[in-house]
Amino acid sequence: MTSDGAAVPSEPGLGPLPGDLVGDRHRLPHRVIGYWRVRGAVLSVVVLAALSLLAWQTSWFTATVRWTVVGVVALLLLLALVFAPPIRYRIFWYAISPTEIDISDGLYVRTRTTVPMHRVQHLRTDHGPIADRFGVATLHIHTAAGTIRLADLDRDEAETVRIRISELAQLTDDV
Repeated sequence: MTSDGAAVPSEPGLGPLPGDLVGDRHRLPHRVIGYWRVRGAVLSVVVLAALSLLAWQTSWFTATVRWTVVGVVALLLLLALVFAPPIRYRIFWYAISPTEIDISDGLYVRTRTTVPMHRVQHLRTDHGPIADRFGVATLHIHTAAGTIRLADLDRDEAETVRIRISELAQLTDDV
């Protein structure tokens, strides 16, 4: 690693990956932190409702133990809603070069994925009702090996990136 956080190629003769140069990295819009919190809050309400129903309807352990578990889970979910989105925001980046797509993501396990441009088969964007409210969309990059997601990009940026990757991968619309 260099002093600016860029990785050094492990084999001689290999050039740097697109994301190795910090200036080439693209970040998500800052409003995505609010989007993750709202989406997480919706999921948390569902989880807590199910857990509360379970605590109310079952006779496992004592009522104190059951409701303490519900309280601890609620506290952990609240802490996750407060602290996880800003950390995830700082960790995620992507870079695109004429030859490959480089993505770094992960909250608990950091993952760096590099996709050769010639392996891209097709692209798809989608967004749900909460994502619409925050103006974000997810770009799905399909290859023979599977699908890579560029999640929660600005909606206009997702469309621009989709078009750019389509051109670089020389994808054609056969319809």
